Amino acid sequence: MELKLKPAFFWPNNSTIVRSFKFSAGLAWLRLKYRLLWQLVPRRAIEHGARQLLTPPAHRFPDAELRQMEEASLLRIPMVTGTLIGWRWGRARDPAVVLVHGWGGRGTQLRRFIEPLLARGLSVVAYDAPGHGMTGGTESSLPHFLRALDAVLDHLGPVHALVGHSMGGAAAALTMARRPDAVGRGVLIAAPASLTDATYRLAAALAWPQALTAAVRRRIEYRFGISWDEFESERASGPQELLVIHDRDDSEVPLTCARRHLRAWPRARLLETGGLGHRRVLADPTVLEATADFITGARP
Repeated sequence: MELKLKPAFFWPNNSTIVRSFKFSAGLAWLRLKYRLLWQLVPRRAIEHGARQLLTPPAHRFPDAELRQMEEASLLRIPMVTGTLIGWRWGRARDPAVVLVHGWGGRGTQLRRFIEPLLARGLSVVAYDAPGHGMTGGTESSLPHFLRALDAVLDHLGPVHALVGHSMGGAAAALTMARRPDAVGRGVLIAAPASLTDATYRLAAALAWPQALTAAVRRRIEYRFGISWDEFESERASGPQELLVIHDRDDSEVPLTCARRHLRAWPRARLLETGGLGHRRVLADPTVLEATADFITGARP
């Protein structure tokens, strides 16, 4: 029997791995693999760990998302490392709202936000991050997400708002803090607040020795020329208004992350939902309307 093991990522979605492999042969094999590699060939253990954190999962486009693309104008957005594939719905002269998907997602995964935003006189832009969807590639990370969002803002000019889900929400918050003149306001949906906390929870799930976890972290920090401490929610604060949406039953990103974002942003407010989890929140009518109202200046 072939075991297909899902990779993790630079902002590790540890609960996805735990949920997939808990009490399974897959999780037991991963733990054994890393334990043996660390004991016998530490360098390879570090390489495998870093590769796992930088490899996004691949998913097919559902038919509904392909149909949504047919209604949009295709965008090719230049980056130093290649070209981002994106789409624009509505008129180019209308204020733009950029949708930022999460790890393993696609721009059209947030397609249900499009109609409410168009109805309020806005245009909508979505794109596939590096290593994802139609942009393609085999590697991604939070730094990849940040560079991609910078490229989108450089291509479009200042935008009215960002709507980011999961890791896309973390990238949106960090970008808004770095470029306050480029983004008017933001909506963070199920956005993680700490790279360090999430990664160490993943390492515990995979039974990595503490030394291996530290070595993988150093390898990736050296690769990108960054420190993981840069990716804490307390580092992302700006003058814009922010709506933080989080479901109390989210098993992948805890509600405590939303509260950390609230403490970091002076002009933030929280919409807390229940029973929607990490992904169904993207299709909830109340969430869709509240997002559109907030972006246009109405009160949810």
